[in-house]
Amino acid sequence: MTLRPWVRICLAIACLNGVACGDRQSDATKKTASSSKKAEVRKSSTVTYKLVGVVRRVDRGAGQVAIAHEAIPGFMGAMTMPFNLKDRSLLEDVEPGDEVEGPLRVVKEGDIVRDYELENLVVTRPAVEPPKTLSVSGRGIELRKTPERLKVGDLVPDFVMTTQEGKTQKLSDLRGEVVVLTFIYTRCPLPNFCPLMDQKFAGLADKVAANPERAARVRLVSLSFDPEHDTPEVLAKHASLRGAHPPLWTFAVATHPELEKVAAPLGLMYGPTATEIIHNLCTVVIDPTGRIARLDVGTEANKWQGTELLGLITRLLKAGEPTSSSEAAPKDGAAESVK
Repeated sequence: MTLRPWVRICLAIACLNGVACGDRQSDATKKTASSSKKAEVRKSSTVTYKLVGVVRRVDRGAGQVAIAHEAIPGFMGAMTMPFNLKDRSLLEDVEPGDEVEGPLRVVKEGDIVRDYELENLVVTRPAVEPPKTLSVSGRGIELRKTPERLKVGDLVPDFVMTTQEGKTQKLSDLRGEVVVLTFIYTRCPLPNFCPLMDQKFAGLADKVAANPERAARVRLVSLSFDPEHDTPEVLAKHASLRGAHPPLWTFAVATHPELEKVAAPLGLMYGPTATEIIHNLCTVVIDPTGRIARLDVGTEANKWQGTELLGLITRLLKAGEPTSSSEAAPKDGAAESVK
């Protein structure tokens, strides 16, 4: 059968349309499959890990805690990082040094971390409470955090004292001279404490004074931690009985706030009872630059002899600079001792 020309043309057009439709359907199918794969890649997942670590910093106002955490298997290695807590009440009892743990919820898109949140933080072991020192101030007797003990070579904090002559003097006023400082109170009833230190300073003063040129560059200071009783008048009378003559050997007193600047850093502990002041012994040799050349804390350590300190004083005057720790390290057994 012979098809008329116009019929053949219609059939050709129909075939072409069919091919085009087929191509469009194929493209649509491919696009749908591609979108499906991308959707699978972007699909969010939530994984919860266990976080264990030690608190390094707490910012309660910002609701943030920095934790040095252990490695989290399958997620990250050990590191210190900050965490924001939505529930800020979790930080009320958290302190630096606490050992903590809690669930870490991590939101991911594929392998990409989009968000993380630390939930239900729990203190498993509180930080060890730092040692405290008995402190006396205008607010009364308090237990305060013990500051780090100063060492040979450290600068001695400046403070203000009043001498037996009623003069106001700073420790820094004595820069350029070797200073031997000890702590006492005139009412001390035990002969192996303050009275013993008075005897030792009397002997040391005599040895230093044997050389006038040396004596001009040395200052011995017996500092009272009993300002309620040891007025300049009381100190002057006490000094006269002990043979102390300024400027070589001076008795002085400081207020409790001024003592607070220097006492605990040097290792001195003191506190009043109904009848006396409980205290330990503390003697420090300060070089001409204001740094510690020797520090003896405790009863055993303060069994030093005047000849020992005289030798150190002589070396310091000759050197005119801080003594190395190897030369002036305290003797063995310089442990604290409280009366």
